[in-house]
Amino acid sequence: MKAASVPGSAQLTRLGQAAGALPRDARDTLFLLAVSLLLVLPLFLHLPPWTSGLVVALLAWRAVLAWRSAPLPRRWVLVLILLASAALTLWEFQTVLGRDAGVAMLCVLLGLKTLEMRSRRDAHVLFFLGFFTIAANFLFSQSLGTALVMVLATWGMLAALVNANLPAGRPPLRQSLMTALKMMALGTPAMIALFLVFPRFSAPLWALPQSSAQAITGLSASMSPGQIAELARDDSVAFRVVFDGPRPPDRLLYWRGPVLSVFDNGVWLPDPRQRDRATLTPPADLQLSGQPVRYTVTLQPTQQTFVFALDAPLAAPKIEGYLVQWMPDLQLVTGRPLDHLSRYTVESSPQFRYGPQQLTPALRADEALPAGFDPRSVALGRQLAAQARAAGQDGSFVAQALLRMFRSQPFRYTLNPGTYGKRDGVDAFLFDRRAGFCEHYAQAFVVVMRAADVPARIVTGYQGGRYNPVDGTWVVRQSDAHAWAEYWLPERGWVRADPTAAVDPARIDRSGATLAAREPLLGMAAFGPRDAAFLLQLRNRWDALNNTWNQWVLNYGSNRQQDLLRKLGLQQPDMATLAALAIAALLVATTILGALLALERRRTDSWAQTYALLRGKLEQAGIDSADSTAPRALAVRIQALRPDASPLTPQSARSAITLLLQLERWRYAPARDAHQRKARWLELRRAVRGWRA
Repeated sequence: MKAASVPGSAQLTRLGQAAGALPRDARDTLFLLAVSLLLVLPLFLHLPPWTSGLVVALLAWRAVLAWRSAPLPRRWVLVLILLASAALTLWEFQTVLGRDAGVAMLCVLLGLKTLEMRSRRDAHVLFFLGFFTIAANFLFSQSLGTALVMVLATWGMLAALVNANLPAGRPPLRQSLMTALKMMALGTPAMIALFLVFPRFSAPLWALPQSSAQAITGLSASMSPGQIAELARDDSVAFRVVFDGPRPPDRLLYWRGPVLSVFDNGVWLPDPRQRDRATLTPPADLQLSGQPVRYTVTLQPTQQTFVFALDAPLAAPKIEGYLVQWMPDLQLVTGRPLDHLSRYTVESSPQFRYGPQQLTPALRADEALPAGFDPRSVALGRQLAAQARAAGQDGSFVAQALLRMFRSQPFRYTLNPGTYGKRDGVDAFLFDRRAGFCEHYAQAFVVVMRAADVPARIVTGYQGGRYNPVDGTWVVRQSDAHAWAEYWLPERGWVRADPTAAVDPARIDRSGATLAAREPLLGMAAFGPRDAAFLLQLRNRWDALNNTWNQWVLNYGSNRQQDLLRKLGLQQPDMATLAALAIAALLVATTILGALLALERRRTDSWAQTYALLRGKLEQAGIDSADSTAPRALAVRIQALRPDASPLTPQSARSAITLLLQLERWRYAPARDAHQRKARWLELRRAVRGWRA
């Protein structure tokens, strides 16, 4: 093994030596290309594959040219690529305008611009495109991960810009990186001050509208068997909850989402009549009892209109930028999709009743089944209905019989049940394979109940969650997506039934892992208990950090700003007061920045004054130079003079050249030892002052 690794190490060493021997232009170009690739990488998740491939190919092409010091391609080649890209963009998006098409063209232009950097102007255009692309990343995602990557990309782009404006020579990249980092640090106070006090009008500043074509996150407004099982593999956060008091037990944590009543060709859909009857007040037949639970939800963007809350809310929550309404089926909805991070406070009562007390014509729709579907399940429902009538019982007899069947017979709760057909899928599940996820059990329960002439429907949402001890939040993930059932009884209204609890009680009232964690996914079974605990701790810390970012950056709207200012002693400030605060904060930050820059200038002015002193002595001797002349350029000019035509003696010329090169080396060489560097500077300054022509 050791002998096999030597050639690879030697090859890497030779590659490093070759990179170190590159001309400065090639080195700087490769660095700029690496930064450009970094800032477009997150966009590849949202762009067509041909766009991503083309941008990578353009950057790689330019890197090869820089490595080989080969000439750049002719402009007509780049024009052809640009026209082809515009045509493909038009074909892909049906336009070259808008967010998606515009960002695709921006990335292509960035790649093409690297292939025509022939002048300083071209380089500055590339820097402009780079910074614009950094901002474009936030049109798709404002997550903490994206922000961290963009901070790194901004640092690299600033370093490339600094490096491009340094004089001749070979200043190390480390110096440019440190200068760029210092620039970012100097601008941070002004950024924070403006962010905190800049007037917010309603929604958070970062609440950018999303494209209608963006993928829907989490649950959708319909359900087919297998759909929620796919979500169970998704570990991303759906929403976070902070309880004001004690948290209800896991078995009561049902976060209500879409209610599905229409069964159409194997797909469950909401009743369209419910939306038409939405109101701003709770349903009249909702009866609450017991001690309510108060909590605050931070909901991730879903591109859907439903709002999640524990069964059953006392009142519709208030969300900035949205109007939340009740539907008769106890679902909370908004008038438009939730396209940015939303935060709202709710009070819910786990003990409640709702629904009409007597059978109505509207309830008959919740007994409907498509003709000819699942004949064995329909026969089972009719058999159970006959037994209930013979015993003088109502629909609860059928429900309890079904739940006993799920508990007593060998049904299996699994993420991988396989595919069931649309027409007779319930029959295959109940009588043949008996393996499924929560949506299979909820669907089978509802179909049999309807066959027994009992109104029933499916409710989707989330169940449970997990406590994060780092920041005290209750985290509900996509893997907690769940489907359960409701059936109607006279004098009681709608009653919740969760067949999953009959098959796998640990899924509902659990103190351990979810099913997704109990089944070996993505090779996680290879981790031992200690590794799993460590990974869980890392995830909790990252979740807590994300939650802080969400609360204080993404969700920093007018309400959050008002709360912060009230803590600072300002009660209900108006827009004029906020504007004055913003100006004052900017002035304070600018003053601090100016003081820091003045201190920095004093440090650099000493070098500039010393160099100006040497230039002045050379000018008195007859060697003129401009303020912009670099020390090395001036040294080359002196060295090029013929001894018989030089106003300097050979000895003074040699000493002047030595001082000029030492000044350049001291200014741009990396500082390894501050004490030695300062001593060397004092010695060099004395030598300049003592120089004579």
